[in-house]
Amino acid sequence: MMKSFKLFYKIFNTRIGKIGLIWKIEKKDTKVFGIMLPQVSISSIKKNYPGILRGKSKIIKKISMDINLYLDGKQAKFNLNNFDLSRLGKFQKRVLMVTLKIPQGSVSTYGAIAKKLGIPKGARAVGQALAKNPFPIILPCHRVIKSDGTLGGFGGNIDLKRKLLSIEKVIIQK
Repeated sequence: MMKSFKLFYKIFNTRIGKIGLIWKIEKKDTKVFGIMLPQVSISSIKKNYPGILRGKSKIIKKISMDINLYLDGKQAKFNLNNFDLSRLGKFQKRVLMVTLKIPQGSVSTYGAIAKKLGIPKGARAVGQALAKNPFPIILPCHRVIKSDGTLGGFGGNIDLKRKLLSIEKVIIQK
């Protein structure tokens, strides 16, 4: 049986463009359901989440402020208890939890993450798991690059990946 919950959204301005936060309220518990990176619009949110409502929440306001802090180059802490990790597959969750340990201002490679997971030839699977990350910035998939030093993918927006790494003072030569 499907659990019943309402979805809400907030769009806010950042230095990289408009970002959308999607969240659910289930049993009085507010959990971020997804983050939509620039350039998000109300119509794109409503297309992906029919029936979604605009909402307000203290938790969501704090998360949006923390995202802006991060994007302004400051240290921001995100509480994973505020995110609906239950929607992640087992493998994807393992990949994203390893990615979470990459320090701000550093990068790792798809292959290195695969090795940490005990799958030495699993770089492509790691990339596919990261491509479906519903919480970019929070679970920092942008900190993962190819072993040849090039950026690799990032939701079709390699310039945004470069910009996020630049905010963290990471310079990619290639």
